[in-house]
Parts: sequence; structure tokens; C-alpha cells
Amino acid sequence: MSLRLGGQIVVVASTPDVAKEIHKTNNRIFSGRFLPSVYYNVPGTMHASLVMARECNDTWKFLRAIGQNCIFSSKAIDSAAGIRTEKVTEMVEFLRANKDGKVVNIEDLVFATFTNIISNIMASRNLFDDGGESESDAKVMRFLNEEIIDKASTFGLTDVFPMLKGVDFWSKGRAMDMYRNIKSTWGDIIKERSTAKNDNSTNDLLDVLINGHGFPVDHIAILFTELLIAGTDSTTITAVWLMAELIKNQEILHQVRKEIANKAIIEGNKLNESLLSECQFFHAGIKETLRLHIPGPFAVPHRATETCIVNNYTIPKDSIVLVNGWAIQTDPNNWGEDAISFKPERFLNSIIDSRGTCFEYIPFSAGSRMCPGQNVALKGVQLVVASLVHYFDWSLPYGKDPSKLDLSDRFGTTLKKDKPLYLIPRPRENYIVG
Repeated sequence: MSLRLGGQIVVVASTPDVAKEIHKTNNRIFSGRFLPSVYYNVPGTMHASLVMARECNDTWKFLRAIGQNCIFSSKAIDSAAGIRTEKVTEMVEFLRANKDGKVVNIEDLVFATFTNIISNIMASRNLFDDGGESESDAKVMRFLNEEIIDKASTFGLTDVFPMLKGVDFWSKGRAMDMYRNIKSTWGDIIKERSTAKNDNSTNDLLDVLINGHGFPVDHIAILFTELLIAGTDSTTITAVWLMAELIKNQEILHQVRKEIANKAIIEGNKLNESLLSECQFFHAGIKETLRLHIPGPFAVPHRATETCIVNNYTIPKDSIVLVNGWAIQTDPNNWGEDAISFKPERFLNSIIDSRGTCFEYIPFSAGSRMCPGQNVALKGVQLVVASLVHYFDWSLPYGKDPSKLDLSDRFGTTLKKDKPLYLIPRPRENYIVG
């Protein structure tokens, strides 16, 4: 499908075959990104952008290599296991100490946990305290995340009429507001580390960028903002949807809980990431959640870097190209008549995975611009949700029937649950945390 927005052509692909043409056959041509001009008007984004970089140029390759070494590689993921365990333990202890029998906003809770995991990997510090409920400066971080997602996905006049670029003061004004917020959020943290003595180095990503490569403060702030958004938004959405599906489907919840408990017994009822990785039904539930509730229905838009033929159609240079992952992953032609049902068992003994090689299942996109942090995300969702269901019993407020939980979504740049998920925890007896 194609449509024209002013002078801009938009092409939408909604089948696995065409997705393969875009992500694999013509991957190089469609490796460009398209975002509204407001984001690229933020000073420094052209030199410090990884997730949203317009081109797979030398700067992108350089930042991708740093990210791979410090965050995305198997070695880096294994090295961060202690951070994940520590922050999830803090989440569980916060619930035990403060929320027994009280209503909890699951999105706020898991967002704070994922934020602290990512911020400790990047800069060895928490950004949230008190389970995300405190009125600290960290609230500004959440606002900034939402602001950037909103502004970076909202078309301005110049995006549909490029000839007006010279008088697009609206986009430039919004970009400067965003720039000031990014600097105010990360500036002091980066400057504090920059003035610290080298013998206090923590060897995290911030140290690598400052001491190893001499990155300017502005560039680090932009890169950190992108990584934090990428590392918290989709993981939070997935964890909330998974919890909602488990609460609604109590039989599946009991099966997941039993499987986790059987592995936890080996460690004295403590959760261990390596043992959790052996919980096949639980992981099938995570995969099914990503299928049915894909966090980014269209992912980050691609851009044709040159004119190309796809499926006998000509796609002009600089066209916006969207791959409708939501349509592909809920299409009965790909998944059967029960395509919109939550059935983790469909992934048991299945060769389908999320590595971008099975084009009927692309929750992290595919090709050279697919999400490099998918394994980081899966590890985080695994440990957070496993801890919530292993250490606590959950109920809906006012004694509502779990089977009637509203699973309506809000379709947009991301696919969030329409209504917040409020649940009441009760610590389970004889289950210790650590």
C-alpha cells in the first residue's frame, strides 16, 4: 500500500514476503531511517545518534561497535547479570516492604526497574527510587522519554512539504526545547564523571565514551537518551502485557509459576537467570506476548536511500517505508484462525525466533537496523516478570474477576495497554528473594 502526504510518499508492507524484500533482499537500500525533522534539528543528533541515525554511515558503525562491546554482546549481557539481579531484588523488596495488599501501577513499577537497570549499565547509578513513586528528578526522565517519542513521531509541515524547510521555525523551536531537556537530564551526571579522577573509573559505558573516546557532553547525552528510551519503552510495554495476559489467563499463570518454581527449587527458591532460560513454556509466553502485542507496530520508519523495485512496484528514493509488524503477526494467514488468541504453546518446539530470519515474526524488526538490544530486553523481561509471579500472588482491585480484565490497546507509535494495569500483591510464603 502506498499513500502521499503532501510531497512525501509513504509505502506500507503488510506481508512476510514483502517484509523479506525490504529487510533482507534490499536491506542496504532500506537501511536509511526517516524521522520527523524536529528530531534531527536537535544539535548533535547527526553525530551521536545510534537508534535513530539517518544513515548507516561511519558514525553509526562506530557507535554500534561501542554499544556492541559495552551492552549488546553476549559477554556484556552476562557481565550485567549482577546489575539485573540487584535491581529486580530491590523491586521485590520494595513491594514486600511497602505494597503488601495495596494497589500497584505495574507500568510505573517495571518502568522504574528497567530504567535503573539500563542507567546502571550505562552510568553506574539509579535514576529512580521508591519503585518509581517518588517525586524526584527521575520523573523528569520519564517525561523526557514520552516527549521525545511524541515529538519524534509527529510530522511537521516541512516533513510533508520539504520546500518549506527554511521557514520551519516550529520544528526548530520544538527541537531546542528537547535539546534543553536532554542536557538538563544528563549534563550534570556526565560532567561529574568527567571531573572525577581516573582511579575512580567504573569501566561502564560512560567511562568508555569519556576516557576512551573523548565524546562531548552533548553527544553522550543524546546517545544515552536514545539508549534509555530503546531499553525501557519496549521492555515496559512487553512486561505489562505479559502480566496482563497471565492475570487474565489463570491456568497459563499457574503453569508458568509451576515451571519457574521447579527451577528455583534448585537454588533454594531463589531465581537464577541461567535456570530461567530453561523455562520453555515461560519463554513461549514471552514470545507470544511479543507476537500479539508487538511494542512497535511499525518499528522505526525506514527510508529508501535510492529508487528500488519491490514486488514489481517502484519505490522512489527517499520514500518512507513502514513494515506493519502488527498486521503480519496477527494475520490468520500466517498464524491460523486463532491468531488473536494468547496461546504460548504455539511456540513450543517451534523454530520461529526473533532474530529477524522468520519474517512472519519480527517483534524486533530485521535487517541491519533491527534492534541490537533484543537479548538485553528478553533477559530483563524474563527476570522482572518471573520475579513478580514467583514471589507474589496478584489480584485485581475491588475483587474484580481476572478473566474479565480489559485488554484493549492504544494503537500508535507504540502499542500500549489502553488502561493502566493496577494489581494488588500479596507476598507468597516460603519464597525468599536474593
